[in-house]
Amino acid sequence: ALFTFGLSIPVGAALGGGTGLVVGTAVGATAGAVGGGALGYAKRDALASAADSAIAKAGDGAEYVKGTATASLGYVRGAAVSARARLRSAGTGGSEGAD
Repeated sequence: ALFTFGLSIPVGAALGGGTGLVVGTAVGATAGAVGGGALGYAKRDALASAADSAIAKAGDGAEYVKGTATASLGYVRGAAVSARARLRSAGTGGSEGAD
C-alpha cells in the first residue's frame, strides 16, 4: 500500500496546484489580452509586452511544477527502496530455528 493517503495526497496536491497555476495564468493572460485589446487598441504595444510577461511567468510556473514533480518522484522512489529493504531484512516471521 505504497500509494495510500501518506503519499498520494501530497503528490496529487503538488501536481494539481501546479497545473492550476499554469492553466490559470494562461487563461487569465488570454482574457486580459482580449479584453485589453478591445478596450485599448492604441496601447497595443503595452498589451503585447504584458502578454509576453504573462507567458514568461507561465513558463516559469511550468518549470517549477516539473521540479516539484521530480523531487516528489525522488522522494517516492527513496521511500519505496527503504520499505523494500525493511521488508527483506524482516524475514517471514516463521519458526525456522525454534527447535
